[in-house]
This record gives sequence, structure tokens and C-alpha cells, in this order.
Amino acid sequence: MTAADFNRLGRELQELLILRYAPIALKLLKTEGDIPPGALRPKRDLGEHLALCQAYGMVRRERKSLVLLREDHWCVWPLIGFGLVEFNEGAAYYDRAVTGNFIENPDKARAFFKSSYPRLDEGSNIGLALAPLDGANFIPDMVLVYLKPAQLRSALMSVKYKSGELLHCALDAVDSCVHSTIPLLKDGQYKITVPDPGEYERGLTDEDEMILSVPAGKLGDLVAGLTLLSERGFGYRQLHMEMKTDFPRPQFYDDLFRRWGLDTGEIWKR
Repeated sequence: MTAADFNRLGRELQELLILRYAPIALKLLKTEGDIPPGALRPKRDLGEHLALCQAYGMVRRERKSLVLLREDHWCVWPLIGFGLVEFNEGAAYYDRAVTGNFIENPDKARAFFKSSYPRLDEGSNIGLALAPLDGANFIPDMVLVYLKPAQLRSALMSVKYKSGELLHCALDAVDSCVHSTIPLLKDGQYKITVPDPGEYERGLTDEDEMILSVPAGKLGDLVAGLTLLSERGFGYRQLHMEMKTDFPRPQFYDDLFRRWGLDTGEIWKR
């Protein structure tokens, strides 16, 4: 698919799920030659740095196109997770960082980091390109969609409808910037992530938002499934609460309505 194809899918996705903010197109940059033209480079262009969650917020809320290389970051975890810095057992502050990752037992913290913390190989890339999906001038590796649980429900219906399988996920309460990206970049599967405290405090993520991570190669299926479900009355736009009329009421309602010559009905009982 071309960048224009992804732009079209981005517009359709926003329409089908009535998304408040833009889905984020994300591309892993291997070399300087992969950097898309026209993107904002925080340190070079603004003289400032961004946490990755702040970059996500700027893209989806302000519709900025960004490139983040190692010098643009202001948080340790994306630098470690995306392999942009040296970080191994011999590196300075290794234990301090690993054991500070919200796990009480130091031995368990080290074991968790080795077995479960999402990381790319050091030096495997130079950074990230980020842009609103409907306007990105590059072909993404994946898409991040910030949505409410009801919108996520519709997306999950589409995933199962097209794949015949359930979406499986592992949830953490911290480091959502790496949990929402790196596992997918490794295995090519959908992910669901809980926005972490940094996303809330600094990335301006609402309390009722979740993150759906979509492999670029499956975006067409996601949108196609949402479209078919919508046509059959099960899309996010079509689902609604049902209002019951002539509902049961307390006895004195009926007594007053009878006095006024109006219709009476079922009596509400505790």
C-alpha cells in the first residue's frame, strides 16, 4: 500500500469509530535516509526535548508530524526500549533503573527486565517518525489508536470477525510507550495497552482512554471489519442504549394521572 492508502484508511477509521483524536502512524527509522521530509525535530527545531508520551500527545491532539532521534528524548524508557542507548548489565545505573521499575523485590525486578521488558536490539534503529495517520507522508510500520472502551469493543469485534481469533494481551501499568509499540514491532500482532501515569500527567491522555496498537499490514482488515459490522447494524455508530417508554412508576404517579384523566400504567415495585 502507498502512503495515500494509509491516509484513506486513517480517515475511514476516524469516521467509523468517531475518534476524537487522530490515530498515530509510527515508522521505525533505520537510517538517516528513512527520515520523512517536513517533520518537526524537537531539539533541532524547538530547542526542546519530549518524552515519547508527549510526542504521541502532540501528534494526535495537535496533528504534528515528528521525528524523534536519541537526542530528542526526555525519558529514559524509550531510549532503553528502542535500543537507542547502551543499557546492559555492565552499564552504569543498570541496577538502579531496573530495580526502580515498580517491582518491590530486586531479584524479581531483574528477572522481569530480562524476560518481559520490551526492548529492541541496541543500534537496530536511529529513532521514530510519527504523524497523524490520515496525513502521514510515509508508510508506517504500525498505528496507535487512542480510544474509549466502547470504541475498543467495536475494534475487537472487527479483529475477531476478520481473523476468527481472540486478541491476547499482557497488561502493565507503566511504560506504555514501549509496551504499545515494541512487542508489536517484534511479532506483528495487535496489542492493547493501559496508558501509564506519564501518559496521563504529561501526555494528556484522558482517564477513560486505552491504546490499541495495529500492525500496518492488518489496518485494512480492521477497517474492513468495522465497515461490514457497521453495514449490519453492529458498528460503533449503530450501537445505542434502548430507551424504555411507559416505564413502571410509583403508585402516586398513577393516582395523579388518573385524577387528571391521563393514562395509567404498571406500578413500580422495589
